[in-house]
Amino acid sequence: MRLTSMKKLSARGVIKEMFKTSSGDTLDYIFHPRSIALVGISLSSSDSITRIFLDSLLAFRFEGAIYPVNPAGGEAMGLKVYKDIEDCPEPVDYVISMLPARLSPGLVEKCVRKGVKAIHFYTAGFRETGEEEDIKLELELARIARNNGIRIIGPNCMGIYCPETRLSFMPYFPRESGPVGLVCQSGNNSVAIVNQARWRGIRFSKVVSYGNACDLDESDFLEYLADDPETRTIGLYLEGIKDGKRFRDALGKAAKEKTVILVKAGVTQAGVRAVESHTGALAGKDAVWDALCKQLGVIRVHSLQEMVDMLVTSTFMPRPGGRNAGFVGTGGGPSVLITDDFETRGLGVPPLPEGLRKRVRELVPAAGNMLRNPIDCAQSEKLPEVISILAQWEGVDFIIGLLRIGFTRPGTTPEGMRQFRRLQNLLNGLKSISKPVAVVLEPIVLPEDMMEFFKISQMFTSAGIAVYYSSVSAAEALSAYVRKLGSNQ
Repeated sequence: MRLTSMKKLSARGVIKEMFKTSSGDTLDYIFHPRSIALVGISLSSSDSITRIFLDSLLAFRFEGAIYPVNPAGGEAMGLKVYKDIEDCPEPVDYVISMLPARLSPGLVEKCVRKGVKAIHFYTAGFRETGEEEDIKLELELARIARNNGIRIIGPNCMGIYCPETRLSFMPYFPRESGPVGLVCQSGNNSVAIVNQARWRGIRFSKVVSYGNACDLDESDFLEYLADDPETRTIGLYLEGIKDGKRFRDALGKAAKEKTVILVKAGVTQAGVRAVESHTGALAGKDAVWDALCKQLGVIRVHSLQEMVDMLVTSTFMPRPGGRNAGFVGTGGGPSVLITDDFETRGLGVPPLPEGLRKRVRELVPAAGNMLRNPIDCAQSEKLPEVISILAQWEGVDFIIGLLRIGFTRPGTTPEGMRQFRRLQNLLNGLKSISKPVAVVLEPIVLPEDMMEFFKISQMFTSAGIAVYYSSVSAAEALSAYVRKLGSNQ
């Protein structure tokens, strides 16, 4: 039988009162475990999803002890499998549980005896089902852990990714650390964000997928990242919150210290229903979230793609002095579109003064080119000089390169080689100036050539240049970023 909404709220209220992280709990030990036990790992199939955590730890070469645990015993990937967590020979700091939900309270009691500090419950089948017995089970799980000083991540989540300590929940995530922290209620969405962002040069300090949040929640991790010296930008994907006042305080503190980017899911009536069946969280009204973000200086976006665009902007774009953009690109049509995209979002595209136009005309002929801003310069060898002239103009605050990539194999045709030289000249020109720069690379390539396109993208990200894949995404992200910086002045 399903609980009524009032009963569900009551259950959440009990959890909220039960778990209030003390100010002295820094959570460092969660991101820096010395030993990890994988409880409930499958031995019958190497393709089982439960093996993803072992595969990830081995791929990242986790330096601490790894203890697979399964009642059958035996061996997995060259590691001894222990029949019970209490059989592990050394202390265990961190447990990843893949046991069925009904066995979870018993595991917590064993972890208490073993001296475990934190447990990540990958397992689903708790409060998110809406069933009364499953809600009670989650409450019992949380009660046992909290009364005995163990912290819980989850249940129903992917857990922790921390490149510095070689802790990951996906074996193919980047090994390098970076300045971005991510707090994500959804496991699938945390994977999507990391994977999309990696192609754009983004690297992460810490990523948390925290699911139902029966113990540690969005406020705990937000407070931690706000004080983390390795994190400069914080991304948040939320479906709901447990304690509105505490969350507001944590969000305000974080936004004062760092750039905070928020995706709030579950804002429509149907979305709220989806949230309750996913993590059992309280969703909240859209207008309230808009007002909160505006008041605190948080950048609110509405999709994972927009989230990645903003992470790129905050990571690679230095603070611009204003809202005016200068463009160097190719093709009259794309130049017209990007002008509209930027100006309709409150960014300026001022016309190039006659004196500067004269200097540009000395480099490139007026016929077949646009020389007003955007500048469409067909002579690729002149791009660095044209960019230098544009950057010296006080009328623009940042420079955007615009190219449609219609090839990916530069050595195969003369046209491909010409376009590749154009790319290199654009890159050299953008690298040589002091103003903030970015590039829009619009792919018009065949599907089988996309990997080569991403290599071209990485030419720019490796140089520390923000890359966008459409003029609309660039305009949206830069407009929000400039607004955020203006609110802080």
